[in-house]
Amino acid sequence: MPGCVPVLVYSEGSLVARLAWALGAMLFMVGACRPTPASSAPPATKHASPAPDRDTGATVAPADESGWTVLAEEDGIVVTSRASEKSPLPVFRGIGVVEASVVEVLAVVLDAGRHHEWVFSCSDSSLIEQTTETTGIIYNRTATPWPVPDRDVVLDSEVEPIDGEREILVRFFATEHAQRPPEDGVVRMTYLRGHYHLWDEGQGRTRVEYQVDSDPGGRLPTWLATRGTREMPLESLRGLRAQLVRTRGQYDERLEALGQAVRQAGPSTTSGARPASSAR
Repeated sequence: MPGCVPVLVYSEGSLVARLAWALGAMLFMVGACRPTPASSAPPATKHASPAPDRDTGATVAPADESGWTVLAEEDGIVVTSRASEKSPLPVFRGIGVVEASVVEVLAVVLDAGRHHEWVFSCSDSSLIEQTTETTGIIYNRTATPWPVPDRDVVLDSEVEPIDGEREILVRFFATEHAQRPPEDGVVRMTYLRGHYHLWDEGQGRTRVEYQVDSDPGGRLPTWLATRGTREMPLESLRGLRAQLVRTRGQYDERLEALGQAVRQAGPSTTSGARPASSAR
């Protein structure tokens, strides 16, 4: 099942970063920080000028695909975003290669109870109901810095084999479940759709595309939400790489069951075309 989807993030670091966070928190408390309305956002352009990455100073340019703009390229991971039709926040996407087979990656992604170990800003994640070997309902909670309330979501997740064990799509979307009603003090996200797209790269390597479109609800400091769009896919894919190393050998029994379930499901009609912004 998919991991938590933070809408706000704060990375411990320089004094400048901490001062910026403190200022943002004070502005939020007096109601000065509000998300930019979708109608006032500048129109996306395919030919925008390259801009420096705020954290690394590296120059990043628009992606080749229409509407996608590159936000970061680090450690072989490319992060892009585009305007959402459903949310004031953009859709984010991260693409990178990990040192594991497609089914090994699938086993880690589907282990909902351990997402807090590697998904960026995930504070709680659990399996609510296992409907089949490859489908289920999970709960995710995203930690946000004070004074912003945490966000949580109930997700319906399903595995869609596209080309056997060589290409697999894990889709997830917001739903409801009686076992996890909304909690006081936590904002329940009612719109979220996304996927993990896995391709076999050969020699025990897998290309992973992680994409999410969500509406966090409530009022958010715009600069902090924008930072989350960059860091969520970047740090989650880094975390996935580390988790695959830490858990190697722990899913051996599950791998056979997952492989069999994928083979029995047969091929999908979903297009398996690779995004043009993928980087090796």
